[in-house]
Amino acid sequence: MPAIDIAVSQQTDRGPSQGKFRGALLWSVVDKAGLLNGAEKNGYLRHTLLVRGSDGYAAALSEGEIDPKLEGKQVILAYQKDGATFDRPRLVVPGDAHGARGVHDVITIEVK
Repeated sequence: MPAIDIAVSQQTDRGPSQGKFRGALLWSVVDKAGLLNGAEKNGYLRHTLLVRGSDGYAAALSEGEIDPKLEGKQVILAYQKDGATFDRPRLVVPGDAHGARGVHDVITIEVK
């Protein structure tokens, strides 16, 4: 997957957090998986993604949020922050005022 860099500044439960993240667009990962869609018009818009970390924490996104034809939010599965590499990917949702949908140590992405 092509890597992109995004700068994020968000509020967290522990105070403000900022950094430069590098990773793959979540859209690219999901698109490559080849989602199956029903015959109904715009059936793909019914998909939600549940991203879960190794600690059980999870966050949900709609496919419309990350689809480049719609909102096109540059949500990434980051593997680096400020040049330091993670052991497991981290979900980073830029544009959210609060970092609550950030998931550390991603282990599954469930598409419903």
